[in-house]
Amino acid sequence: MREVVGTGLSMEDAKQFLGRVRLDYELGNVRCVLSRDGNTLVCSTPETSSFRVTFRVVPAEQSSLPLTGAAADRAFRLHCLNRDLFALSLLKYRDFQGFLVTGAHSGTHWVKWMLSHALAHHYGVEPPKYFDNASDASNDLIGHPKRQRRYPHLPRIASTHSIPPYALQSTLLRKMLALPPYALVVRDIRRVLISNYEKWRERYGVSFSEYVAGDPHGNKYICDVWWYVRFLNRWGEIARRFPIQTAVLRYEDVQADRVGSLHRICQHFSLPLKIADLEAGAVVGSKEYMASHQDPTITDRALRQDGQGDTQFSEADMALLTSILDRNLRHDFGYDYFDKPRGFQAGQRTA
Repeated sequence: MREVVGTGLSMEDAKQFLGRVRLDYELGNVRCVLSRDGNTLVCSTPETSSFRVTFRVVPAEQSSLPLTGAAADRAFRLHCLNRDLFALSLLKYRDFQGFLVTGAHSGTHWVKWMLSHALAHHYGVEPPKYFDNASDASNDLIGHPKRQRRYPHLPRIASTHSIPPYALQSTLLRKMLALPPYALVVRDIRRVLISNYEKWRERYGVSFSEYVAGDPHGNKYICDVWWYVRFLNRWGEIARRFPIQTAVLRYEDVQADRVGSLHRICQHFSLPLKIADLEAGAVVGSKEYMASHQDPTITDRALRQDGQGDTQFSEADMALLTSILDRNLRHDFGYDYFDKPRGFQAGQRTA
């Protein structure tokens, strides 16, 4: 028996393919009969020997080969539709003075650590001992919305990677529900992918080129291009529709001005912090200082020093990434992914 495997295709694709195979064989004096279900071709030769050609359809999520092009785009849109209709955690957690929202590998530990120290300085409480999100000690002042507060008298600030559901962009729903202000931190996707791959490359067990192609079903990687496109598309739409309630900062701009960026977040959350508080937060944001405040019980290191690792985009990798972004990204946030700005813009357009 001969077998041809089709990945992510329909039975109609199988029938058409085997129809072409049948014609090719019959031109070579081989008699072929297509099975009733349309996926097996039974062929016999003049010498009475016979063989079968079977077209087996493999669901895309079971394939070891990454989806590409239109098939990947279709899978991604179905995934988004499912997740963005029913992932409603941001509607569940609303009783907060502010929500710090960060993309994966976009300064989550860093910004939260600096803002926590600024709050501790202002209110005269102990700052977090460690910055690692997985450490309980990092969440004393700002943490997951489910976490109980250590200091009930302090402003209630939450931190999340959550992607907003479609319902969050409803003007009617916003009139009905009291929603907190959101401060969003995003980062250049190219840097996000390198950072995530460097951290998880042993767990992923794939080449960087395969990782760049990503998994539009959202099952294979902790974060990849598809996750980040979905994150930017949804938050970009929220920021476009509700700019007053949504402050957007880019990771690169926070790097350039830590104090100014913390000031913007505090203003957005109506926090009464002074310049001395912000400076106390900014000063602990160096990688050297943070490296000395990693929880020794946490094996997954959140901090990666600049220049570590050898991951780079090849020309083919960059062409593939650009193609995925061009077909699917609706908001570029001021990064130079395209020749012209697209969707929501944050700050000046930069590389």
